[in-house]
Amino acid sequence: MKSKGTKDPAELTDEEILKNVKLTKSVLISFSVIFVLLLATCLYITVTKGFSVFSVLPLTFFPILVTNIITHSKMTDEVKKRNLI
Repeated sequence: MKSKGTKDPAELTDEEILKNVKLTKSVLISFSVIFVLLLATCLYITVTKGFSVFSVLPLTFFPILVTNIITHSKMTDEVKKRNLI
């Protein structure tokens, strides 16, 4: 089931899809950097202080990262399909 605010990439205009590709790329990069920092911090805390609630935090945010990767790949595939690059 789709959320109300999202459209299928095939339904977007060329201008909208190029804008969304830039947006999804920046979101993906920033979230990936934050995720890696979170993972490193949680690993450090787990090694130094033992297993705790913070040890499972990366597992809770991993599906969001995967969703961002899938969304960005769909957008770039549509751009390539339309020969916009």
